[in-house]
Amino acid sequence: MAILIVEGVAKVYRRSGNIAVVDQEGNRVEVPLPDLDLVVVIGERAQITSSAMLTLISQGVPLVVVSGKTDTYGVLFDVVQVGTVGVRSSQYRCFDDSYCRLKYARPLVGSKLKGLYNVLRYEYKYHKVVHEEDYNHAKHGILEILENVKSARDVDELRELEAEGSKYFWNIAVSFIPEKYGFTGRRPRKGDVINSAMDFLYAVLYGIVTKGIVISGLDPFYGCIHTLKSGRLSLTYDLSEMFKPIAFHAVIQASRKANLETFKNSRLLKPRAIEVLVKHLYYRLSKEGERVYKEYKRKSIWHLPVREISKFKEAVTKQLEYDPYVYDPTD
Repeated sequence: MAILIVEGVAKVYRRSGNIAVVDQEGNRVEVPLPDLDLVVVIGERAQITSSAMLTLISQGVPLVVVSGKTDTYGVLFDVVQVGTVGVRSSQYRCFDDSYCRLKYARPLVGSKLKGLYNVLRYEYKYHKVVHEEDYNHAKHGILEILENVKSARDVDELRELEAEGSKYFWNIAVSFIPEKYGFTGRRPRKGDVINSAMDFLYAVLYGIVTKGIVISGLDPFYGCIHTLKSGRLSLTYDLSEMFKPIAFHAVIQASRKANLETFKNSRLLKPRAIEVLVKHLYYRLSKEGERVYKEYKRKSIWHLPVREISKFKEAVTKQLEYDPYVYDPTD
């Protein structure tokens, strides 16, 4: 299975049932549709034909478009691929009720913070680049926040706890990134290479999660944690929370194994950086799918998100308790 990344001056088109890309020098790459997991177009110089877009939509392959220079990104998918009125009606009724909304928001926030805690443990165990006192302060801080999550009274309080718990993590995670990058902390759209890498992997992750939501029959625009706004994929952002520690960890590890760079005076990552980041994300998502669902042996970025989102849908529609996936590289 493959993720197709298109960057720079290029044309994406359909050719004999395959998706083909040709650059300005005439170099061509073709990927058979059955092998294609995801297409990501980066920048403003690539062209994609309508036949290629329709083929991707009909085959359930999401197309993610990332500006690379601004906050703009988009996800193209088939919104009527699957689903029933009953599934979405259950979703709307639940998330319109403050108690029901909190019931499913709480485990998602807990999942993210537990995942960050596990990344912290893993990195400290194998890369002791922080003082033990600082490590223990962050570890116990996150554990305390997790206890408070259990008793949060509303979604607003959950948001504050998530931000506080993430801050404990990033205060230490700065030390896990090589000093040459000058990374000072997580600041979305800041423009430095590490934050640009995080922004890029988030966009890829949103494409993956959105497809899982659509497959399940849920509405990606109607969530339980992120504020509802016109055109905002609130549920995509909500369900991405449990997978974000994987993206965090992919960036940390990629920053050690390669020289991640952006173009001068730009947030746009260079091709080599994109390649390394996507490989790390693909590896982590595939490995986690095999770890959690041991009966599934085929490497795929889809299996874990699709199964977890399906489990979430089952819980919401039947009003069951939801026990979310938690990233754990130490397992």
